[in-house]
Amino acid sequence: MEPTPIAGIIYYTPPGGGVVTGLDGKVELALGPEPLPLLEQDFQALEREPPGYDAVGRGIYQALRTDPGCLHCERYAALLKEGYPHYVSELASHILMLGEKDVEVPYLDRRVNLLRIFALMEPEDPHFPLEIGATLLDKGCRFSALQLSTVTLFKGESYLDRALQLAPDEPRALSTLAEVSFLLGKYDKAASLWRRLLPAVSAPVAAELKARLERIEQGELPRVPAVDYLEAIACALSLRDEGAYPEAAAILTDIMADAYFARDFPMPEIPYLLALCCIDMGGAADARSYLRQALRMNPDFAEAKAALEKLEQ
Repeated sequence: MEPTPIAGIIYYTPPGGGVVTGLDGKVELALGPEPLPLLEQDFQALEREPPGYDAVGRGIYQALRTDPGCLHCERYAALLKEGYPHYVSELASHILMLGEKDVEVPYLDRRVNLLRIFALMEPEDPHFPLEIGATLLDKGCRFSALQLSTVTLFKGESYLDRALQLAPDEPRALSTLAEVSFLLGKYDKAASLWRRLLPAVSAPVAAELKARLERIEQGELPRVPAVDYLEAIACALSLRDEGAYPEAAAILTDIMADAYFARDFPMPEIPYLLALCCIDMGGAADARSYLRQALRMNPDFAEAKAALEKLEQ
């Protein structure tokens, strides 16, 4: 099977029995039989000699950061863990930095890739698939990435399933997987996870979970899985950008009409977007009503405040 094509990488097939040493002889790495990813400049600098310790590390590090699912990724991750502690420390620092602040979707993708490298290096540690799943849940609910909600949440579910296999009683894994399952319309799975979580949470949280369980049992659920509404919002955004204001407004109105979805997922952005559509169509009175609704849901919604103030001038 051909190695995974990666921009800026050329693969080098080491001779049998090849070894590189580094860190003043403290590290000795056996190479092969897998082809090694090298940076183009390192490959071009080879002169009938195998690549050295630094070149091997640079290539592996770049390949894994670009595509942690590349062919032979497990072997490359093992080499990184065994022989390049400085790169491992750098990865950990980047993950911590990206996890400490609210970042845009491209940085969430970057964080997922870095976590996937650690998951390769530590396949029995539940922390890494849990963090990947939680990050994908965050991404799946971001307005700028709603068009990818379904695929993102299904990916998150697979990582969270893995985390729970490794740590069956981990409360955060139970809670996060339950939320993802509910979004995907897997209500029985969500209910089972919440029941398992009940003994581990405080009384107020337990009361909230019991209320959600009761609503599932009573069938008080959105008409369609919540993830379908998330993608519908993305569709409405796209239609508005194209100037199809009535069609966008119709989608948003239909979403707002589902009382169970509105209860479980109060999103002030929906009436705000509907207000913008009304403004686009010349319906200032309706726009003011929707903007006030958005502000009742979130009094600090700056964009809604500004739009309402402009209409009331």
